[in-house]
Amino acid sequence: MKHTLQVISISHQTATLEQRQALQLSREEATAFMQELKAAGLVEGVLVLTTCNRTEVYYETTATETAAVQQALLRFKDLNAAAFAPLFTYHSYSESTLYYLLEVGLGLRSRVLGDRQIIGQLKDSYRLTNDLKLGSPLLHQALQTLFRAHKRVHNETDFRVGAASVGYAALERLTDFFPRKDFAAKRMLIIGTGQMGTDIARYASSFGFKDIVLTNRTDARAELLAQELGVQHIAFRNYTQELNSFDVVVSCVGGGAQLQAAAFGEAKGKRVLLDLSVPQGIAPEAGQLTNTTLVNIDQISRRTQAVLVTRQAAIAAVEQIIAEETEVFSLWLQDQPVAQAIGELKTFFAEVLGSELQKHISPADNAAAQAIAKATLDRLIRRPAAPCAPPKV
Repeated sequence: MKHTLQVISISHQTATLEQRQALQLSREEATAFMQELKAAGLVEGVLVLTTCNRTEVYYETTATETAAVQQALLRFKDLNAAAFAPLFTYHSYSESTLYYLLEVGLGLRSRVLGDRQIIGQLKDSYRLTNDLKLGSPLLHQALQTLFRAHKRVHNETDFRVGAASVGYAALERLTDFFPRKDFAAKRMLIIGTGQMGTDIARYASSFGFKDIVLTNRTDARAELLAQELGVQHIAFRNYTQELNSFDVVVSCVGGGAQLQAAAFGEAKGKRVLLDLSVPQGIAPEAGQLTNTTLVNIDQISRRTQAVLVTRQAAIAAVEQIIAEETEVFSLWLQDQPVAQAIGELKTFFAEVLGSELQKHISPADNAAAQAIAKATLDRLIRRPAAPCAPPKV
């Protein structure tokens, strides 16, 4: 039976934030769902990618249609199929699935062009698949292709130069004021947990920040995000009372009263205020406080615009790499029936040769005979026929 690599996806390109959040899977949920698919015989191997912008299920199968996996996911999350089914996209041919995976993993389909977080998220998902022993030859080959393509894009193009996300660029800007190795000891407050605040909260941990506090006008939203990320939250009505205890304050609120300089109090050491709000959420005078630096969104945006221009110019080169790697994958697929036949033939020869040797040699010579048999088969059939092993991540 023919094995195919398939994918179902719901992403920022098809669904609202609320709809995407309804389909997000925790690590524990992803584990349970993948094991459920395997136990039901729907997949040979499976990988789940779940982020704030997308939930995707990549799987190898011989007969399962994408609709069956989509329905299984909606049942697992107890969601209305009629409402959510139209939001999904899918690929049911191995080459088109691989092409789509490369576009996602390299950042062509990210909200921020060339997003550097997505490759790490895919590596984490792949580790979970391997830890659960839910991998398969097509999945392994596809991920190996992605990791190779990622290295090529990094080495052969300018697609990964600089930071194109305002949130990511803002965090990189902090290295102008604090050594990155000191981030773990700095206390950060993020005001506002909309898309910008959420992105920064997610990025901050990867930059090394450990003491992160969230606050939002709707306290429940900040509390929910804090629980998801394993950080702290503080009631919006109370946060100004603790402003002077933070080394980094990030404002991501839209509208409302500006934070005045007096609210920040005296800095205990070097302090950086990142104002990413539109209109400005922090009064310019706050930047004149002792030991305090204020960086606004215009200063960050100028950096990201230049990066985006560079990345857009590199898209054609990235697409060429994707096309080349997809062609290599396609040739590998065509080779699989031959490799399988050779593997089966090699196994048959080994059994026959081993059986005959046992009839004509003494037990004491068995080890030497087995070595001779292996060497003989290796010379007769030099083509690799072992199943594809998972590459190191």
